[in-house]
Amino acid sequence: MSAQPVLFIHHANDMYGADIGLLHTLKSLDPNKYYPIVILPSDMPATGMLSSELDRLGVEYHIAPLGILRRKYLTARAILPLALEFLKGVAYVRATARSRGAALVYINTIVTVSGAIGGKLAGVPVLWHIREILAMPRPVRWMIYKAISLCADRIVCISRAVRDSLLKEAPTLAKKSVVVYNAVSVATGTGVGRGIGLREELEVPHDAPLVGMVGRITHWKGQEILAEAARLVLRKHPDAYFVAVGSYFADESHYLSKLESLINSLGLDDRFRLADYRPNVTDVYRALDIFVLPSIKPEPFGRVTVEAMTQGRAVIATNHGGSCELIQEGVTGMLVPPSDPKSLAAAIELLLADRPLREKMGRTAAVYAQENFGLAGYQDRMRDVMDRLVAAG
Repeated sequence: MSAQPVLFIHHANDMYGADIGLLHTLKSLDPNKYYPIVILPSDMPATGMLSSELDRLGVEYHIAPLGILRRKYLTARAILPLALEFLKGVAYVRATARSRGAALVYINTIVTVSGAIGGKLAGVPVLWHIREILAMPRPVRWMIYKAISLCADRIVCISRAVRDSLLKEAPTLAKKSVVVYNAVSVATGTGVGRGIGLREELEVPHDAPLVGMVGRITHWKGQEILAEAARLVLRKHPDAYFVAVGSYFADESHYLSKLESLINSLGLDDRFRLADYRPNVTDVYRALDIFVLPSIKPEPFGRVTVEAMTQGRAVIATNHGGSCELIQEGVTGMLVPPSDPKSLAAAIELLLADRPLREKMGRTAAVYAQENFGLAGYQDRMRDVMDRLVAAG
């Protein structure tokens, strides 16, 4: 029997959490059963890193108008063009699902609603992979959750925090939804030794403590909180350095400027580095002594936290959202209140002052991450979810 087509509808063309999650799902497919076809949005080509990786893997993909529900479009001026793009997306997915004989339409983020409606109208089972804790105006949230209720035949949530957020708005979806934690597939660390490549690039002395974070340069990720905490830490640890690694959305360059101004105003120009996104994040984690994720809003999962844990790094994250499911307080890492530079600084100071503690914490974190967030387990669970849905459809 020939492989059955599966349409994967995605919201971006980048290489962050949801994009990596999509690649992990694609790699879990049995090529004898399924033939993947990825549809990417035309409104936001971004870096093109995802499409480049799809080319490398030999995965068929198409760029099409999808009307992705991005916050920047929810204005009086942008709403009509968004509605037209949205309708085009519904029609495109419906027509493609029918013409290609799709066995399943796989929606990879909560905001790709047009793909779900298109799949439903085509009479194809819809699997909705929810990777967000939604923070949008109530009418938009109502529309999205209504679409999930009407269109989704099965729902995968990347953490209990995401599922709880979903069921708070739509409790009737309890039986349709399941939690499957993201997989983390970066190379496993062998200990707590440092890498020097990033340090040399950033001109950070090899023997200096380095504290850092990885993530999109955007307000809710908390780079400003780290900068404010850095100023406090340097009073007791004047030899420490700090780094925030990540790129920014083209329409959010103002936030980068704001962050740079804050770093300057705090007198941190020679101690706080900003570095662009890089595909080999293991080099970043291995250069750090402590990894932090000071997110202001709840993390749906916190992939970078687990990536740092796999490299034997002690981690500090804010105590809400998915981070609470990843970190065993005081054992594999530390949790601090969000938007609280003093508490973050205190946690950093504790770990900087106690090297045996942070190294023990890092070793324990590495074992925990490898045992609970491996790629093989994720692939088995996703194959089972998809097989059951296709068989039932």
